[in-house]
Amino acid sequence: MKRSTFKNMIVLVCLLCLPGCAATGKSGGRDNAEKQPEESADSMLSDGQEAKDDYETDYIDIEENEKQSIKNLISDLGGVCKDIYIRADKGEASNVVLGEETVHAMTEAAAARGWAVTCGSYDYNMLNYEDVDQALKDASEEESSQTEFYEITTSGYFRYFRLSAEDQELTVTYANASYNDDMDLQIRQLEKFRVYDWEYTEKGWLIWEKALSRNQEMDMHSFFRILPLDKKCRELGNQYILPVSYFCNNLFLTDWDAGSMERIEFNDLYDFLYEMKYGEKLDEETAAEGIPKEQFEEVVLTFFDISVEQLEKYARFDAAAGVYPWEPINAWNRVRQVQPFPEVVRCVENQDGTWTLYVEGILIVEGDDCTFRHRVTMRERDGGWVYVANDINENDSGVPDYKPRREF
Repeated sequence: MKRSTFKNMIVLVCLLCLPGCAATGKSGGRDNAEKQPEESADSMLSDGQEAKDDYETDYIDIEENEKQSIKNLISDLGGVCKDIYIRADKGEASNVVLGEETVHAMTEAAAARGWAVTCGSYDYNMLNYEDVDQALKDASEEESSQTEFYEITTSGYFRYFRLSAEDQELTVTYANASYNDDMDLQIRQLEKFRVYDWEYTEKGWLIWEKALSRNQEMDMHSFFRILPLDKKCRELGNQYILPVSYFCNNLFLTDWDAGSMERIEFNDLYDFLYEMKYGEKLDEETAAEGIPKEQFEEVVLTFFDISVEQLEKYARFDAAAGVYPWEPINAWNRVRQVQPFPEVVRCVENQDGTWTLYVEGILIVEGDDCTFRHRVTMRERDGGWVYVANDINENDSGVPDYKPRREF
Protein backbone atom coordinates (compact mmCIF):
# COMPACT_ATOMS: atom_id res chain seq x y z
CA MET A 1 0.00 0.00 0.00
CA LYS A 2 3.02 2.33 0.07
CA ARG A 3 2.55 3.43 -3.53
CA SER A 4 -1.10 4.31 -2.92
CA THR A 5 -0.25 6.22 0.26
CA PHE A 6 2.36 8.26 -1.59
CA LYS A 7 -0.07 8.88 -4.40
CA ASN A 8 -2.73 10.11 -1.97
CA MET A 9 -0.25 12.55 -0.45
CA ILE A 10 0.36 14.04 -3.89
CA VAL A 11 -3.38 14.51 -4.40
CA LEU A 12 -3.72 16.26 -1.04
CA VAL A 13 -0.85 18.61 -1.90
CA CYS A 14 -2.65 19.44 -5.15
CA LEU A 15 -5.81 20.23 -3.23
CA LEU A 16 -3.94 22.61 -0.95
CA CYS A 17 -1.95 24.33 -3.67
CA LEU A 18 -4.26 24.31 -6.71
CA PRO A 19 -7.81 25.59 -6.13
CA GLY A 20 -9.02 23.98 -9.33
CA CYS A 21 -7.99 20.43 -8.39
CA ALA A 22 -10.60 18.06 -6.92
CA ALA A 23 -10.16 14.44 -5.82
CA THR A 24 -12.82 12.01 -6.99
CA GLY A 25 -13.30 8.29 -7.45
CA LYS A 26 -10.82 7.01 -4.84
CA SER A 27 -10.95 3.24 -5.06
CA GLY A 28 -8.69 0.32 -5.91
CA GLY A 29 -5.60 2.53 -5.64
CA ARG A 30 -6.71 4.88 -8.42
CA ASP A 31 -7.24 8.63 -8.01
CA ASN A 32 -8.88 10.80 -10.65
CA ALA A 33 -8.39 14.58 -10.58
CA GLU A 34 -10.62 16.81 -12.68
CA LYS A 35 -10.51 20.57 -13.17
CA GLN A 36 -13.83 22.28 -13.78
CA PRO A 37 -13.85 24.82 -16.65
CA GLU A 38 -15.52 27.56 -14.61
CA GLU A 39 -14.68 27.87 -10.90
CA SER A 40 -16.70 29.90 -8.43
CA ALA A 41 -16.48 30.32 -4.67
CA ASP A 42 -19.32 27.84 -4.27
CA SER A 43 -17.67 25.22 -6.49
CA MET A 44 -14.36 25.64 -4.65
CA LEU A 45 -16.15 25.01 -1.36
CA SER A 46 -17.78 21.97 -2.91
CA ASP A 47 -14.38 20.68 -4.03
CA GLY A 48 -12.98 21.19 -0.55
CA GLN A 49 -15.90 19.29 0.93
CA GLU A 50 -15.37 16.49 -1.58
CA ALA A 51 -11.76 16.10 -0.44
CA LYS A 52 -12.87 15.91 3.19
CA ASP A 53 -15.35 13.17 2.24
CA ASP A 54 -12.40 10.85 1.59
CA TYR A 55 -12.24 10.47 5.37
CA GLU A 56 -15.82 9.20 5.45
CA THR A 57 -16.85 5.68 4.55
CA ASP A 58 -18.71 5.33 1.24
CA TYR A 59 -21.67 3.26 2.48
CA ILE A 60 -24.07 1.47 0.12
CA ASP A 61 -27.63 0.35 0.85
CA ILE A 62 -28.12 -3.40 1.21
CA GLU A 63 -31.07 -4.99 -0.57
CA GLU A 64 -33.45 -7.05 1.56
CA ASN A 65 -32.75 -10.26 -0.33
CA GLU A 66 -29.02 -9.82 0.30
CA LYS A 67 -29.66 -9.22 4.00
CA GLN A 68 -31.66 -12.42 4.22
CA SER A 69 -28.97 -14.35 2.36
CA ILE A 70 -26.33 -13.21 4.85
CA LYS A 71 -28.57 -14.03 7.82
CA ASN A 72 -28.93 -17.56 6.48
CA LEU A 73 -25.17 -17.92 6.05
CA ILE A 74 -24.52 -16.66 9.57
CA SER A 75 -27.13 -19.02 10.96
CA ASP A 76 -25.47 -21.95 9.20
CA LEU A 77 -22.06 -20.95 10.57
CA GLY A 78 -23.50 -20.70 14.07
CA GLY A 79 -24.94 -24.18 13.85
CA VAL A 80 -21.61 -25.66 12.75
CA CYS A 81 -19.60 -24.01 15.55
CA LYS A 82 -22.14 -24.11 18.41
CA ASP A 83 -21.06 -27.33 20.13
CA ILE A 84 -17.39 -26.34 20.11
CA TYR A 85 -18.26 -22.90 21.47
CA ILE A 86 -20.46 -24.27 24.26
CA ARG A 87 -17.74 -26.62 25.51
CA ALA A 88 -15.00 -23.98 25.35
CA ASP A 89 -13.46 -22.14 28.30
CA LYS A 90 -14.47 -18.52 27.78
CA GLY A 91 -12.44 -16.95 30.58
CA GLU A 92 -13.64 -15.27 33.74
CA ALA A 93 -13.96 -11.73 32.37
CA SER A 94 -17.32 -10.22 31.40
CA ASN A 95 -16.22 -10.30 27.77
CA VAL A 96 -15.71 -13.63 26.02
CA VAL A 97 -12.08 -14.72 25.67
CA LEU A 98 -11.55 -17.92 23.68
CA GLY A 99 -8.34 -19.89 23.46
CA GLU A 100 -6.62 -20.14 20.10
CA GLU A 101 -7.22 -23.90 20.12
CA THR A 102 -10.98 -23.29 20.30
CA VAL A 103 -10.88 -20.77 17.46
CA HIS A 104 -8.83 -23.14 15.33
CA ALA A 105 -11.27 -25.98 16.02
CA MET A 106 -14.21 -23.84 14.89
CA THR A 107 -12.24 -22.70 11.86
CA GLU A 108 -11.66 -26.32 10.85
CA ALA A 109 -15.31 -27.23 11.46
CA ALA A 110 -16.45 -24.40 9.18
CA ALA A 111 -13.87 -25.32 6.56
CA ALA A 112 -15.22 -28.87 6.51
CA ARG A 113 -18.35 -27.37 4.92
CA GLY A 114 -16.22 -26.04 2.09
CA TRP A 115 -16.22 -22.41 3.28
CA ALA A 116 -13.17 -20.18 3.14
CA VAL A 117 -12.43 -19.30 6.77
CA THR A 118 -9.55 -17.79 8.73
CA CYS A 119 -8.53 -16.97 12.30
CA GLY A 120 -8.49 -13.34 13.43
CA SER A 121 -5.13 -13.64 15.22
CA TYR A 122 -2.91 -14.05 12.13
CA ASP A 123 -1.59 -17.33 13.57
CA TYR A 124 -3.45 -19.79 11.34
CA ASN A 125 -3.67 -20.27 7.59
CA MET A 126 -6.91 -19.50 5.78
CA LEU A 127 -8.61 -22.78 4.89
CA ASN A 128 -10.22 -23.25 1.45
CA TYR A 129 -8.44 -20.11 0.27
CA GLU A 130 -8.17 -21.03 -3.43
CA ASP A 131 -11.33 -19.36 -4.74
CA VAL A 132 -10.64 -16.20 -2.74
CA ASP A 133 -7.10 -16.04 -4.11
CA GLN A 134 -8.27 -16.42 -7.71
CA ALA A 135 -11.02 -13.83 -7.34
CA LEU A 136 -8.57 -11.28 -5.93
CA LYS A 137 -6.06 -11.98 -8.71
CA ASP A 138 -8.83 -11.39 -11.24
CA ALA A 139 -9.85 -8.18 -9.47
CA SER A 140 -6.24 -6.96 -9.53
CA GLU A 141 -6.31 -7.39 -13.31
CA GLU A 142 -9.45 -5.21 -13.46
CA GLU A 143 -11.69 -8.21 -14.12
CA SER A 144 -15.09 -8.50 -12.45
CA SER A 145 -15.11 -11.00 -9.62
CA GLN A 146 -16.89 -11.98 -6.41
CA THR A 147 -15.85 -14.05 -3.42
CA GLU A 148 -16.60 -14.50 0.27
CA PHE A 149 -14.93 -15.73 3.45
CA TYR A 150 -15.38 -15.93 7.23
CA GLU A 151 -13.20 -14.86 10.12
CA ILE A 152 -13.47 -16.22 13.69
CA THR A 153 -11.91 -14.31 16.59
CA THR A 154 -10.83 -15.05 20.16
CA SER A 155 -13.35 -12.44 21.37
CA GLY A 156 -16.20 -14.68 20.24
CA TYR A 157 -17.11 -12.75 17.10
CA PHE A 158 -17.89 -14.41 13.79
CA ARG A 159 -17.35 -12.19 10.76
CA TYR A 160 -18.52 -12.57 7.18
CA PHE A 161 -17.06 -10.75 4.18
CA ARG A 162 -18.45 -10.68 0.65
CA LEU A 163 -16.16 -8.97 -1.86
CA SER A 164 -17.30 -7.65 -5.22
CA ALA A 165 -14.83 -6.13 -7.68
CA GLU A 166 -15.61 -4.14 -10.81
CA ASP A 167 -13.00 -2.17 -12.77
CA GLN A 168 -10.63 -2.67 -9.81
CA GLU A 169 -13.08 -0.99 -7.42
CA LEU A 170 -13.75 -3.16 -4.39
CA THR A 171 -17.08 -3.31 -2.55
CA VAL A 172 -17.28 -5.12 0.79
CA THR A 173 -20.40 -6.48 2.46
CA TYR A 174 -19.60 -7.12 6.12
CA ALA A 175 -21.47 -8.83 8.94
CA ASN A 176 -20.31 -9.21 12.54
CA ALA A 177 -22.16 -11.72 14.73
CA SER A 178 -21.98 -13.34 18.17
CA TYR A 179 -24.03 -15.90 20.08
CA ASN A 180 -27.04 -14.63 22.04
CA ASP A 181 -28.51 -16.16 25.20
CA ASP A 182 -30.40 -18.73 23.13
CA MET A 183 -27.11 -19.79 21.48
CA ASP A 184 -28.16 -18.49 18.10
CA LEU A 185 -25.56 -16.57 16.12
CA GLN A 186 -27.03 -13.06 15.95
CA ILE A 187 -25.84 -10.33 13.60
CA ARG A 188 -24.68 -7.30 15.59
CA GLN A 189 -23.45 -5.23 12.66
CA LEU A 190 -24.26 -5.35 8.95
CA GLU A 191 -22.95 -2.89 6.38
CA LYS A 192 -21.85 -2.50 2.80
CA PHE A 193 -19.25 -0.04 1.61
CA ARG A 194 -16.92 0.82 -1.24
CA VAL A 195 -13.34 0.85 0.04
CA TYR A 196 -11.14 3.91 -0.41
CA ASP A 197 -8.07 1.91 -1.41
CA TRP A 198 -7.07 -1.76 -1.62
CA GLU A 199 -4.30 -4.10 -2.69
CA TYR A 200 -3.67 -7.83 -3.02
CA THR A 201 0.05 -8.19 -2.43
CA GLU A 202 2.47 -10.68 -3.93
CA LYS A 203 2.85 -12.26 -0.48
CA GLY A 204 -0.87 -12.98 -0.39
CA TRP A 205 -2.13 -10.25 1.93
CA LEU A 206 -5.45 -8.59 1.14
CA ILE A 207 -5.25 -5.04 2.47
CA TRP A 208 -7.92 -2.42 2.23
CA GLU A 209 -8.45 1.03 3.65
CA LYS A 210 -12.13 1.52 4.41
CA ALA A 211 -11.78 5.31 4.24
CA LEU A 212 -8.77 7.60 4.23
CA SER A 213 -7.15 7.35 7.67
CA ARG A 214 -6.85 10.65 9.52
CA ASN A 215 -4.11 9.39 11.86
CA GLN A 216 -2.85 6.25 13.55
CA GLU A 217 -5.51 6.47 16.25
CA MET A 218 -8.22 6.47 13.57
CA ASP A 219 -6.65 3.88 11.29
CA MET A 220 -9.02 2.36 8.72
CA HIS A 221 -6.89 -0.51 7.38
CA SER A 222 -7.94 -4.16 7.36
CA PHE A 223 -5.50 -7.03 6.78
CA PHE A 224 -6.24 -10.63 5.78
CA ARG A 225 -3.64 -13.25 4.85
CA ILE A 226 -5.11 -15.28 2.01
CA LEU A 227 -2.18 -17.38 0.81
CA PRO A 228 -0.98 -19.98 3.35
CA LEU A 229 2.41 -19.95 5.02
CA ASP A 230 4.65 -23.01 5.12
CA LYS A 231 3.92 -25.31 8.08
CA LYS A 232 7.44 -24.93 9.51
CA CYS A 233 7.21 -21.14 9.23
CA ARG A 234 3.89 -21.18 11.09
CA GLU A 235 5.20 -23.48 13.81
CA LEU A 236 8.40 -21.60 14.58
CA GLY A 237 6.81 -18.20 14.07
CA ASN A 238 3.94 -18.91 16.47
CA GLN A 239 6.18 -20.42 19.15
CA TYR A 240 9.34 -18.31 19.05
CA ILE A 241 8.89 -15.12 17.01
CA LEU A 242 5.36 -13.78 17.66
CA PRO A 243 5.55 -14.17 21.49
CA VAL A 244 8.66 -11.96 21.60
CA SER A 245 7.86 -9.63 18.72
CA TYR A 246 9.27 -6.06 18.83
CA PHE A 247 7.60 -4.55 21.89
CA CYS A 248 9.86 -3.36 24.74
CA ASN A 249 12.72 -5.74 24.03
CA ASN A 250 15.49 -5.73 21.44
CA LEU A 251 16.02 -9.42 20.61
CA PHE A 252 15.04 -8.85 16.98
CA LEU A 253 15.93 -5.14 16.80
CA THR A 254 19.72 -5.44 16.84
CA ASP A 255 22.34 -7.57 15.11
CA TRP A 256 23.88 -10.21 17.38
CA ASP A 257 25.37 -13.69 17.34
CA ALA A 258 27.22 -16.02 19.73
CA GLY A 259 30.10 -13.56 19.95
CA SER A 260 28.03 -10.46 20.63
CA MET A 261 25.24 -11.47 23.01
CA GLU A 262 26.00 -8.44 25.16
CA ARG A 263 23.87 -6.47 22.67
CA ILE A 264 20.75 -8.29 23.90
CA GLU A 265 18.97 -6.61 26.82
CA PHE A 266 18.18 -9.83 28.70
CA ASN A 267 16.58 -7.93 31.58
CA ASP A 268 13.87 -6.56 29.26
CA LEU A 269 13.55 -9.86 27.41
CA TYR A 270 13.02 -11.92 30.54
CA ASP A 271 9.25 -11.48 31.00
CA PHE A 272 8.60 -12.50 27.38
CA LEU A 273 10.71 -15.64 27.79
CA TYR A 274 9.02 -16.40 31.11
CA GLU A 275 5.57 -16.43 29.49
CA MET A 276 6.86 -18.60 26.64
CA LYS A 277 8.31 -21.14 29.09
CA TYR A 278 5.50 -21.31 31.65
CA GLY A 279 2.45 -20.26 29.62
CA GLU A 280 1.53 -17.46 32.03
CA LYS A 281 2.55 -13.87 32.60
CA LEU A 282 5.20 -12.91 35.12
CA ASP A 283 3.82 -11.66 38.45
CA GLU A 284 5.10 -8.09 38.46
CA GLU A 285 4.65 -7.61 42.19
CA THR A 286 6.86 -10.55 43.14
CA ALA A 287 9.45 -9.47 40.56
CA ALA A 288 9.56 -5.81 41.60
CA GLU A 289 12.72 -6.22 43.68
CA GLY A 290 14.48 -8.25 41.00
CA ILE A 291 14.45 -11.82 39.70
CA PRO A 292 16.10 -14.51 41.89
CA LYS A 293 19.28 -15.87 40.34
CA GLU A 294 18.16 -19.47 39.76
CA GLN A 295 14.79 -18.43 38.32
CA PHE A 296 16.26 -15.89 35.91
CA GLU A 297 18.95 -18.24 34.67
CA GLU A 298 16.59 -21.19 34.27
CA VAL A 299 14.32 -19.15 32.01
CA VAL A 300 17.03 -17.54 29.88
CA LEU A 301 19.15 -20.69 29.49
CA THR A 302 16.07 -22.50 28.14
CA PHE A 303 16.29 -20.36 25.01
CA PHE A 304 20.00 -19.47 24.70
CA ASP A 305 23.35 -21.24 24.63
CA ILE A 306 25.12 -18.90 27.02
CA SER A 307 27.24 -19.53 30.09
CA VAL A 308 26.09 -18.44 33.53
CA GLU A 309 29.19 -16.26 33.81
CA GLN A 310 28.31 -14.45 30.59
CA LEU A 311 24.70 -14.00 31.63
CA GLU A 312 25.71 -12.59 35.02
CA LYS A 313 27.80 -10.00 33.19
CA TYR A 314 25.40 -9.12 30.40
CA ALA A 315 22.27 -9.03 32.61
CA ARG A 316 24.03 -7.20 35.50
CA PHE A 317 23.59 -9.76 38.25
CA ASP A 318 23.48 -8.14 41.70
CA ALA A 319 25.54 -10.58 43.78
CA ALA A 320 24.85 -8.77 47.05
CA ALA A 321 21.07 -9.05 46.62
CA GLY A 322 21.18 -12.35 44.75
CA VAL A 323 18.90 -11.04 41.97
CA TYR A 324 18.94 -9.85 38.40
CA PRO A 325 17.42 -6.35 38.04
CA TRP A 326 14.06 -6.14 36.32
CA GLU A 327 11.49 -3.42 35.79
CA PRO A 328 7.94 -3.71 34.42
CA ILE A 329 6.83 -1.87 31.30
CA ASN A 330 5.47 1.60 32.03
CA ALA A 331 4.55 4.67 30.02
CA TRP A 332 7.80 6.42 30.96
CA ASN A 333 10.26 3.63 30.13
CA ARG A 334 9.26 2.61 26.62
CA VAL A 335 9.15 4.12 23.17
CA ARG A 336 5.61 5.16 22.32
CA GLN A 337 5.00 3.97 18.78
CA VAL A 338 2.72 1.72 16.81
CA GLN A 339 4.36 -1.69 16.55
CA PRO A 340 4.58 -3.99 13.53
CA PHE A 341 4.05 -7.68 14.08
CA PRO A 342 6.46 -10.32 12.73
CA GLU A 343 5.72 -12.96 10.13
CA VAL A 344 8.08 -15.82 9.21
CA VAL A 345 7.84 -16.06 5.44
CA ARG A 346 10.59 -18.60 4.74
CA CYS A 347 12.58 -21.23 6.67
CA VAL A 348 15.89 -22.66 5.44
CA GLU A 349 17.86 -25.51 7.04
CA ASN A 350 21.59 -24.80 7.07
CA GLN A 351 24.44 -27.29 6.72
CA ASP A 352 25.37 -26.98 10.40
CA GLY A 353 21.89 -28.09 11.47
CA THR A 354 20.61 -24.61 12.33
CA TRP A 355 17.60 -23.03 10.69
CA THR A 356 17.37 -19.49 9.30
CA LEU A 357 13.94 -17.86 9.65
CA TYR A 358 13.28 -15.03 7.22
CA VAL A 359 11.04 -12.59 9.08
CA GLU A 360 9.15 -9.54 7.84
CA GLY A 361 7.51 -6.91 10.01
CA ILE A 362 3.93 -6.00 9.07
CA LEU A 363 2.68 -2.52 9.99
CA ILE A 364 -1.09 -2.33 9.74
CA VAL A 365 -1.46 1.43 10.22
CA GLU A 366 0.70 2.05 7.14
CA GLY A 367 -0.97 -0.64 5.03
CA ASP A 368 2.50 -2.20 4.66
CA ASP A 369 3.01 -5.98 4.55
CA CYS A 370 6.80 -5.58 4.90
CA THR A 371 8.11 -2.59 6.81
CA PHE A 372 11.49 -4.23 7.53
CA ARG A 373 13.22 -7.61 7.25
CA HIS A 374 15.46 -9.64 9.53
CA ARG A 375 16.81 -13.17 9.75
CA VAL A 376 16.66 -15.21 12.94
CA THR A 377 18.94 -18.25 13.27
CA MET A 378 17.73 -21.04 15.57
CA ARG A 379 18.88 -24.52 16.58
CA GLU A 380 16.84 -27.43 17.90
CA ARG A 381 17.85 -28.63 21.37
CA ASP A 382 16.27 -31.01 23.89
CA GLY A 383 12.91 -30.97 22.16
CA GLY A 384 12.84 -27.17 21.94
CA TRP A 385 14.67 -24.43 20.09
CA VAL A 386 17.35 -21.90 21.07
CA TYR A 387 18.09 -18.52 19.51
CA VAL A 388 21.49 -18.40 17.79
CA ALA A 389 21.61 -15.04 15.97
CA ASN A 390 19.64 -12.15 14.53
CA ASP A 391 20.57 -10.15 11.44
CA ILE A 392 18.67 -7.09 10.18
CA ASN A 393 18.62 -6.21 6.49
CA GLU A 394 20.88 -3.30 5.68
CA ASN A 395 19.22 0.00 4.78
CA ASP A 396 15.84 -1.05 6.20
CA SER A 397 14.30 2.13 7.63
CA GLY A 398 11.24 0.58 9.27
CA VAL A 399 13.00 -0.96 12.29
CA PRO A 400 11.09 0.05 15.46
CA ASP A 401 12.90 2.22 18.00
CA TYR A 402 13.94 0.74 21.32
CA LYS A 403 15.26 1.98 24.65
CA PRO A 404 16.06 -0.05 27.79
CA ARG A 405 13.43 0.16 30.51
CA ARG A 406 15.96 1.32 33.09
CA GLU A 407 19.35 2.98 33.14
CA PHE A 408 22.24 1.00 34.60
